This record gives sequence, structure tokens and C-alpha cells, in this order.
Amino acid sequence: MDLEEVKQLLEISLSGNFTKQQQDTLGEWFDSADKAEFLIVLCWWEEMLEQRNDQIVVDAGLISRIEDGLNHIERPVIPFPIKEPKSYQKSFKMAWAIAASLFLILSAGLFYYYTSNSRPFDKRVSQSRVLNDIEPGGNKAILTLSDGTKIDLNDVHTGGVVANQEGIRIVKKEDGQLVYSMVGNSELNRLGLYNIIQTPLGGQYRVNLPDGTSVWLNAGSSLRYPVNFDGGERRVELIGEGYFEVAKDSEKPFRVQTRGQVVEVLGTHFNINSYEEEAFTKTSLLEGSVRIRSLINKRTIVLFPGQQAKHNDYTLEVKNVDVNEVAAWKDGFFVFSDESAETVMRKIARWYDLEVIYENNISNIDFSGSVTRYKNVSEIIKTLELTGLVHFKLDGRKLSVFAN
Repeated sequence: MDLEEVKQLLEISLSGNFTKQQQDTLGEWFDSADKAEFLIVLCWWEEMLEQRNDQIVVDAGLISRIEDGLNHIERPVIPFPIKEPKSYQKSFKMAWAIAASLFLILSAGLFYYYTSNSRPFDKRVSQSRVLNDIEPGGNKAILTLSDGTKIDLNDVHTGGVVANQEGIRIVKKEDGQLVYSMVGNSELNRLGLYNIIQTPLGGQYRVNLPDGTSVWLNAGSSLRYPVNFDGGERRVELIGEGYFEVAKDSEKPFRVQTRGQVVEVLGTHFNINSYEEEAFTKTSLLEGSVRIRSLINKRTIVLFPGQQAKHNDYTLEVKNVDVNEVAAWKDGFFVFSDESAETVMRKIARWYDLEVIYENNISNIDFSGSVTRYKNVSEIIKTLELTGLVHFKLDGRKLSVFAN
């Protein structure tokens, strides 16, 4: 059962028409869900409860399942103030009791921390100053056609034709994604024409390539690809971060060229993080298998699901990771796993289009946890500040970071 089906069952549970079979199906999912999926569903659950009126009756069995799930995920080590629920009718009190418990976990993003000096939690009062606020990024991208024409996809209405080029039609669907399709049998589409889609800082976008492959681009990324995959391979070039769901074609391997490496697949799901400012290119495999070939030292390795390859000019190594956490950005979450404060701030800076300034040394601070990407930046920095290790000053698009 995928996450959208889980979401539908949660909505049914709040409608009063929750059957025993649906309850058991949802309960089985809660028993087997991994942490990243569980956090996504908890966030949906909280939002649903907030949107309902005080007449709803929440299924007691479902509440029990959620409570059991909460007992199995990592608890934050930072203290949260208990919020008193508002006065609601008895039928709604239990729902809000659960919502409150989720709020304590989700609003703070499950953040915990450690430092090289193992400093204790600092209970100082907030020192951060927010002189303005910045909304989260969204679906934004520029498409460059083979003739050099640039199209701002925000200016194209949903469902509209973006362009017709040499037998290829490009359409922006209602959900915002870009879809390529063949029109007729034009010989001109065999001339090796390329398009480039670029997301700005504060942008993301999804494109369906001519072969049916889906690619999600994170902020500050670009993808160069042919308008028709002719010949013996399907080759694209990525700068930044992209999540790929590759359409299977045993006769045409799909190859992604990034900084210093080529990733080759036949059909699979994987994530590549290859920003220039990061020390490593990281390739994480969710499904299938991929072969990675270093363009620098010519080494080749094969990844299997649950593995991540870290590659730079000197090393090519493999480790096991939670790949759902790695790809959580495309589902609307920042997820940090023992990441340095600098790495965390670079991710935030790309999504909110910020310039980050370090006012003192934060090199010994690491973060772990998750938080939604769809809150204003003030909410994100408040969450980080709960560790007691950092505070901020936001002035325009300049974010100053101070170690406490």
C-alpha cells in the first residue's frame, strides 16, 4: 500500500465510515512502516485533525495503533513545552489529545543533536531575530529549448502546451509536471536536439522525459536531456540533486552523467546529490540496481537497494543508508541524519534562496531530525534553535548563524 492509499484511509477514518477491514489494513501498515513513511503520515494526520470541526469521532483502534507507532520511533531529546488543548466537545477531546502529542513531535521536527564536546542542552531564552519572513520554495523552473528559447514554466497555465518542437509536444499538466510526447513520425526528432530544465534556488520541478522516465529536480539543479532518446542509450546530464524513476528498456540503458561519474541503469528508482558545493556526489538506490563508473579513477561499483555511493576525486565508497530519508525532500521534508550544521544550512539556503553567514565557529555541531519543507523559514530556524546550540538573525535574504 502506497502513501496516497494510507492518506485516503486516514480521511475515511475521520468521516465516520471506517470499516473493520479498513482499520485492519491501516493497522498492518502502521506495524510495518519505516520511520520516514511514519513521519509523513503523522504530519498528514495532524493536519487532518486541525481542519476538522469538533463533531468528529476518532476511531479508538486507530488511535491505539498510532500510539503504538509513536513508541517505536526515536524520541527527541530536546524538551518541548506542553500546549494546553482548547475546549472541545468530548467526542473531539481524544482526537486533539493525539494531535497534541503529534504536535510535540512534528512541530519540533524530531530534532536532536550531538556535538564533539557533548555539550548539555542550553535552556537559554531565544536570541534569534527575524526582521522579515520568507515563504518556502515551490514549483519553479526555466525550460531552455534546443533553439535557445527560454520559457518560464510559471508563466504557462496548467494543462497548456509549452512548446512543439520537431515532432515532440511538451505539455504542463495540472499537477505542474512537464510531460513530453511524440507527435507523428517526424524524422526531424532524430537530429539529437536537447532541452535543459533548470530550477532556481527556492524551486523544484518534476519532468516526465520522452521515454516515460520521471525526474524530480531539487532546488538549484539542472537536467540536460534529448527530446527523443534515439540510438543505443538514454543519456542525461545532471547538476544538483535529482530523484529518478527510470522507465525500463532492456535495449537502451539509462545513463546519468554527473560530476566525475556516470550512473547506468535499465529501470530503477534512485537519488543523486551532486551539488558543486558538496564534498561528495552521493548516489542512493531505492529499487533495482545501478552501476556507477568513476570518470576520474575508472573504478566501477554496483549498488543494491538500501545502499549509497559516496564519490569524489579520491574515493568511491559504499555504505548502507535509510534511502527513504535521503529522498524525503521530494515528498516535502528536510531529513538530516548526523549532518554538520554547514550541510544543514546549505540545504535550507537552497530551498529558501538565502545567503548564509556564519558569525562564529559551528563546525562541532551536528543535527539529526526531520521537519517539513512547507513552513516559512522562521519556523525552520525556531526548530533548529530548540537544540539550544544556535540562534539566528534573518535580515532580507541574509541569514546569520550564531553558535550559542
